[in-house]
Amino acid sequence: MGIGALEVVKLRGTLDHARIAPPSGRERFAQSRADLASSPALADGALVHVGHSTHLLSVAGARLLTDPWFYDPAFGALSHVRGPATLPEQIGELDAVLVTHDHADHADMRALDRLDKRAKAIVATDGLALQLKALGFKDIVVLPAWESVPVGRAKVTAVPAQHDVYEVGYVVEGAGRCVYFAGDTRLFDGIDAIAERMKPTTAILPVDGTRVRTGALHVMTPDDAVVAAKKLGVRLVMPSHAEATFSDPFAKYALATLVEGAAGLFARAISTALPAVTCAVPRAGELVAVPAGGI
Repeated sequence: MGIGALEVVKLRGTLDHARIAPPSGRERFAQSRADLASSPALADGALVHVGHSTHLLSVAGARLLTDPWFYDPAFGALSHVRGPATLPEQIGELDAVLVTHDHADHADMRALDRLDKRAKAIVATDGLALQLKALGFKDIVVLPAWESVPVGRAKVTAVPAQHDVYEVGYVVEGAGRCVYFAGDTRLFDGIDAIAERMKPTTAILPVDGTRVRTGALHVMTPDDAVVAAKKLGVRLVMPSHAEATFSDPFAKYALATLVEGAAGLFARAISTALPAVTCAVPRAGELVAVPAGGI
């Protein structure tokens, strides 16, 4: 097999998910889980950063995990800069898993197979639904943009997104909180509609500016995410999709690029452009409270 053919095989995901990086925040994650269990206020509104685009949300007492990715390398080329906060089987009880699209760094099937399968799986496509059904999930919802489904006392609404494959974002509402998880989207006109129709007060935005070399931008850059935060009118923001690196040198130098240090760049840009907005950049396993109505 030639080098070019090998890269095609790798980028299709054939060699994905052979190993898991050592957990980088296990004690913090355990403490965050304990805090959620002991504090009704936190259970009504908090998020725990797990790694990359994987976050544990607690809204109106419902626990939801976004875009699971634990095992490296995704696409045979992309790995975590630091390991996720914990192992997938140690995430604990879940009410829902939210999957925005079928890329390997957002829909890690090996990790999904180790999560709480009593959870409602809310996914973007029929293809994802079939894969999760094969893993043993029983309650699976394919949620088109602008449609909603209850999860306990919370409500999950899918919203439009733009990426290099079909994708949706999710807005989770309940107990006076409204949290927008943007998945992998680039900056696009639909952000205005999300702001108008959903009025989120907290946003988790992708920031690493993934781009195919000589091609299209597929993920917001830090500056794009600042523009999105301003359009959304949120008071609390958090960078996402900012903890991956190319472990394959061919992919890094010939196929795609991403912005290194994107989370820090985003936080500094927010402090300059939107000083009234709080930007949280939690470590793996760290909990961030989401007050009712923002901050």
